Amino acid sequence: DYARRKQDMEESAKTDLRPVGMEAELDGATKKWFDLLWNGAYRCGFATSQLAYDEAAADVLRGLREMDDHLASSRFLLGDAITEVDLKNFAWVTRHDYAYTVIFKSPGGRIAQYSNISRYVKELVEDYPMLLDSVDLPDACGSYYRQLFMLNFGRVVPYVPSVREWIAAL
Repeated sequence: DYARRKQDMEESAKTDLRPVGMEAELDGATKKWFDLLWNGAYRCGFATSQLAYDEAAADVLRGLREMDDHLASSRFLLGDAITEVDLKNFAWVTRHDYAYTVIFKSPGGRIAQYSNISRYVKELVEDYPMLLDSVDLPDACGSYYRQLFMLNFGRVVPYVPSVREWIAAL
């Protein structure tokens, strides 16, 4: 769960992921990426009208473009130091290619198409290798296929690489 991963990372990396004085900035960034991407993918998957899907899809595409553009000049989502926003984003970005784009029909193609997001992910795991053990990508993505019967009637689970294999292909 997120709280455990955050605590483990703060202890092993000796970093504060929610520094005092940055609460408003952290909350604002969390809201932005949640609205555009993290929840945008879910809104695509559970849309009950074409209009709702189109609005969610537009948010996802905008979010991917904005994130890629932002990371062209920033090492992390909020500057030069990793924060809880990056940790939350890592969970989303690792699931994008094999869960959200497939079962939720979330647009934007593969993360590898976004050079700055790809670099960001690679640098995150290079600097914080414990992140690699925080995501069991086949299980995380597979759970969507197994549990969301209304979106996957046959409960067929496609091949999903390990997070290490996915990152190596970026």
